[in-house]
Amino acid sequence: MHGYSKSLAIFALVGTAGVGKTALAEAFYEDPEIMSFFEDRVWVRVGRKSQFDDVSREILAQMFGITQGDRELRACFKERLEGKKCLIVLDDVWEKQILDSLLNIPGRSIHVLVTTRDRGIIHSPIYPQPIILVRFLNEEESKELLCEKVFGEKDCPFQLDKAVTKIAKNCEGLPLVIVTVADILSKAQNTDPIYWEDVAEMRNSVFTDAYNEISKVLFPSYDYLPQYLKLPFLYLGVFPPDYDIPISKIMNMLATEGWFQNTKKEQSLEDSVWRCLVELCFDTNLALFNKRTIYTNDRSVIHKGLYKNCRLLSSWRHVCRGEARRNKFYHVLKKRVEGLEDDVKGQRCLCLENNLLFSIKEFCNSVRLNCASSTRSLLFFGPYHQYPIPIGDYFKLLGKLDALNLRLYIFPTVTLILLKYLALTCNGELPTTISKLFNLRVLIIHPHSNIRICGAPSYVPIEIWDMKELEHIELLGKSLVAPSHYAYLEKLSTLVGVNASICTILELSRKVPCIRKLGVQIELTPYDDHGDLLSCFGCVSTLGRVETLKYSIINPVVKYDYAFASSLMMFPGGLKKLHLSGMGFSWEYMDVIGSLPFLQVLKLRAYAFLGPIWEVQEGRFFRLEFLLIEDSDLVQWIPRSGSFPKLTFLRMEHCYKLQEIHWPSECKFGMMELVNCNPVALTCAKQIQPNPWSCLEVTASSSFDKKPITIKFERYGSDWD
Repeated sequence: MHGYSKSLAIFALVGTAGVGKTALAEAFYEDPEIMSFFEDRVWVRVGRKSQFDDVSREILAQMFGITQGDRELRACFKERLEGKKCLIVLDDVWEKQILDSLLNIPGRSIHVLVTTRDRGIIHSPIYPQPIILVRFLNEEESKELLCEKVFGEKDCPFQLDKAVTKIAKNCEGLPLVIVTVADILSKAQNTDPIYWEDVAEMRNSVFTDAYNEISKVLFPSYDYLPQYLKLPFLYLGVFPPDYDIPISKIMNMLATEGWFQNTKKEQSLEDSVWRCLVELCFDTNLALFNKRTIYTNDRSVIHKGLYKNCRLLSSWRHVCRGEARRNKFYHVLKKRVEGLEDDVKGQRCLCLENNLLFSIKEFCNSVRLNCASSTRSLLFFGPYHQYPIPIGDYFKLLGKLDALNLRLYIFPTVTLILLKYLALTCNGELPTTISKLFNLRVLIIHPHSNIRICGAPSYVPIEIWDMKELEHIELLGKSLVAPSHYAYLEKLSTLVGVNASICTILELSRKVPCIRKLGVQIELTPYDDHGDLLSCFGCVSTLGRVETLKYSIINPVVKYDYAFASSLMMFPGGLKKLHLSGMGFSWEYMDVIGSLPFLQVLKLRAYAFLGPIWEVQEGRFFRLEFLLIEDSDLVQWIPRSGSFPKLTFLRMEHCYKLQEIHWPSECKFGMMELVNCNPVALTCAKQIQPNPWSCLEVTASSSFDKKPITIKFERYGSDWD
């Protein structure tokens, strides 16, 4: 704040509820240097329902001990503050109008410090002042705070140290949880190591009691959400703890709930879901993105593709599940007794975190009597179970069945004609009667294992082309062929995991005109060569909507003695993500990929390209942000000037011959990961000198030694202090 030239400066501490915004603001407010710098200091607790007049009245009362009527209030407020050098702390601000009303305040040096849960109210070009995102505590800080609150000035007893470490970790860095758990532990006055171990393993009610106690602090954030955000946020709570939720899975589940139809803006489902997740994770701080590249406060870089997963803190998951249970949206079941309680009656969705519950007769009978007629979704999210468990045939109205964590030996009887979402793990053949599921939008079938019988491919029945509502098909390890008759899947936007030969890919591409994400496993025959692979690219290059393309050779053969014209390698013009595996092309043909105007993510695995040197030409990969090279014989990676100007993440894994590596000269901030690569590459990375005002973070890990090691360091340009 020192030397800030504006007469009115607004600063903000932003973060989720309970992260310590108010505590940090109090420490700042009481700091001796701050107290001597300002003539007056005012602390106003704003809250959800306060108006600007209420805030003004409180400021006047604290500074001058006066009160005014509503008519004279604003004039008096401006008059009294004019020429003042003061600090105003507005704690717990919920409305943007409060800050907008401060813009006309005259003053020589008025500094406003705001604490808020919602970044959206402070993120404005009107007052682009600093926004400080209050971070979570790390594990060491969490343990220190826990011990301070439980043991005071005493050291943590040696016999409890391991349990205390685990308890602190389970608090997930949220100070409010740490303090609440510590309070419960202090009141228990139990020093029995077994009790502390039970707390650490969550075998007793300590954490549940803590979550119940802090829910009254957390709940207003949910309650304040606009209606279109409440359903997606509640849905995040249905997933198990410590689970990174794929954004694609959220999209599919929300689509089958009909959520997309309720959004007002005309945009694709993917855009709608992404917009909501950005608001939940970035603006309101209720969820967390799983970071994939360098983090920045610049809103413009929070775009699709930057993150693949998101997750919830356990405290927020507790709030979501409680609210969902009360509103009969979904009910999570872990124990047999939970299926016998009144809460299960009338639930629209049952989520099992213990998949064995359906093998208990008493549990099944209770579910059948209490909620079978109302249940529309059945989700098995418990640990994977390799032996079959019966799924009751009394859920006649199911619209969603997710049983990926159950193993089925044969495909279940096709009687659930209302299904819109079906996800199974099954090595059996798909029946021809699957076409009776004419409402199905999402079909996901995974094998129990990747073991295949030689010479006996598993085919998808041709009847699947009659299922006109399909939007997402994920059939791992199964061969899909195009029908000879007139049949198209015009709504299909995602087709991944299927096996196909080179000769069938052309026909498939003609049958899915609106495909946006295509992932195919190609099985080469003894008569195929790498030149034939080019036809795979040629046939999809005409699909103008494809944004993600994944080609993987199932049985790659490494060859160094082939060549072809680079003009034969063609890609869709709007491609944003490209994954190649086992192709065995030469690096010299990478110029074609580097010229793609919208490419942001490139992943090269299993000798997708061969050769010791990849010298990237000037101006290539203009928009690429994420680059992965895994299992390669690459020795030198040399990006020329002007290439990779937006690269923020580079990962090289199992590149045992790698010796020389550089960082693109125009990149300002970036992260490099070297995993099980040649140690010479790490030595080279340590010598990288970024350009002025640039920063490169390098992480190198190796499992070659008996004890795996990880090395982290940062490299700065010459103009950094």
